[in-house]
Amino acid sequence: MRLTCELIFLLAFYVSIDVVAVRFTNIKCQTFHPEFATFEKCNLKVIGRGIIGLNVYVKMWHLPVDNISVNMALFKRTNVYRPFLYNVTVDFCRNFANQKKHPLMDFFMKSVLKDSNINHTCPYNHDIIVKDLVLNANKFQYVPLPRGEYRYDVKVGAYNDWKADVKIFMDFNDV
Repeated sequence: MRLTCELIFLLAFYVSIDVVAVRFTNIKCQTFHPEFATFEKCNLKVIGRGIIGLNVYVKMWHLPVDNISVNMALFKRTNVYRPFLYNVTVDFCRNFANQKKHPLMDFFMKSVLKDSNINHTCPYNHDIIVKDLVLNANKFQYVPLPRGEYRYDVKVGAYNDWKADVKIFMDFNDV
């Protein structure tokens, strides 16, 4: 009987998840090797009332690229941004074979794929474009993150050398 009551309580707790508002607040892009790639565009654009889209255009100078590493880290702001939960480095080209292996990368890819041209396996022989990427609050419905300000760092490397760093600032609060 006690186990049944606990299960009902837990189920009620998880079903009554608060509605959250997730939005971009800032983006900073930096290239470490401008002879390899440069950021032509790296900004946020207001698409509608309360809807902010992320736009990134990376001009690739050395093509094709077939050896890509991605490091993703999540930071939560207290007084400063401190590491929070995730810091994962993934072989981007191999990740398309088994996307479920790295949950953070899987979440990132599902969020970015429909608004970008990085939706295929290596090699990449074109510029990288992310256009009007909007954070949907439904995607964060079951993510166990406390409310607050976050920074999502994406560091991209090619041929065992870090080439670029993108810092995405987000606000994750109640509606």
